[in-house]
Amino acid sequence: MVKQINWNKIKQNKPAIFDWLVFLLSFSMGFIFPSLKSFVVSSAFSNWMLAALVLYIGGIYLKHRPLYYRLARSGNKEEIPYRFFLIIGHWVIMFAVVIFAEQAFRRVTGLPGLRPGDGSGFGTVIGIFLAAFITWLAFRPGGKSKKIFSEKYLFRRELVADVFLISGVAMLSFVFWEKSIFAVFMNMPMGSVGDVCMRFILLSLAYVMFYLPLRYLYLIEDHFSRQAWRRLMLIFILILLRGLFAALNF
Repeated sequence: MVKQINWNKIKQNKPAIFDWLVFLLSFSMGFIFPSLKSFVVSSAFSNWMLAALVLYIGGIYLKHRPLYYRLARSGNKEEIPYRFFLIIGHWVIMFAVVIFAEQAFRRVTGLPGLRPGDGSGFGTVIGIFLAAFITWLAFRPGGKSKKIFSEKYLFRRELVADVFLISGVAMLSFVFWEKSIFAVFMNMPMGSVGDVCMRFILLSLAYVMFYLPLRYLYLIEDHFSRQAWRRLMLIFILILLRGLFAALNF
């Protein structure tokens, strides 16, 4: 009975655990790579992007079956009304990650490396299709499975998936949000109250368009939860406060 209760608590708190760990890990990476410019020009940048991409793909693949199996057994069919916008945002993010990870992919596979000024050897077409495939992998419907799976197998599989997703999304959040989108908006001049309000609105939209697509498999189960949206708002406020303290050199 105790094990069952603990299992239920873990299942109910998975989205919260995901959100907080992604926030903390992304924040912690700032101490390892304080400067985005030096990080991007380093040889490690493409390696990190490839690792994040592999972890993310592995995570969404492993989590898909346990998630939709659970939804099918519970009889819940969660339809997200803004799903189309999440798909677009997800594709844009994946396209950028594929381009950034190309150099590391070439090193791993033994392909000739890219020289400065060569652009992307994959080409726009290949990058588009790879990003589209990864997006399909995350947003594809669950379908109906007649096979019966044990709770232990589903728990272990989803646990590994959650670890992969937290690690991968934290890396992407650090590069795209912490050191790129957020940094750009925080460095914009603030001449009036209207500028501050506009910056807050734009940052909020950017946060939604970046973060929600990457947590789609968690959003399926909690997008109607007020507690989930309050948690996301709290994390966003903490990010703003941290940016404000950094701007004031605290």
